[in-house]
Amino acid sequence: MKYIIVIGCGRTGKTLATQLSVSENVVAIDKDLAAIEDLGDHFNGKKVCADALDITVLEQAGIKKADTLFLLTGNDNLNLVIGKVVKRLYNVGNVVLQVHDPDKKKTFQKEGLTIVSRNYLIAEVLKKCIS
Repeated sequence: MKYIIVIGCGRTGKTLATQLSVSENVVAIDKDLAAIEDLGDHFNGKKVCADALDITVLEQAGIKKADTLFLLTGNDNLNLVIGKVVKRLYNVGNVVLQVHDPDKKKTFQKEGLTIVSRNYLIAEVLKKCIS
């Protein structure tokens, strides 16, 4: 079983955390209590309502034993800052960031972080619809 931390429980974070919690150890972190509560009964993991910029919060969430960290806050710069800190201080092997601004993708990849851009993914899928 992998130990996974999901930071940001908007639509994407909620869906991912809930699906992963079926088979993995998942901790979901969001500073918005409503977002944490919205995870609902199907979420089978630990809920943390706190600011993930706080190192103490990350350590209490188990960052030292995390296999994967997903940063899905909706704020590209916040995702990058937390991703860089976690990569450098805790050697988390798999740090995945959601990036909204496609222009930032290359910059973020230089930090050794895995980048997922919704805009890029949708564009790629749409291009495949051309017959």
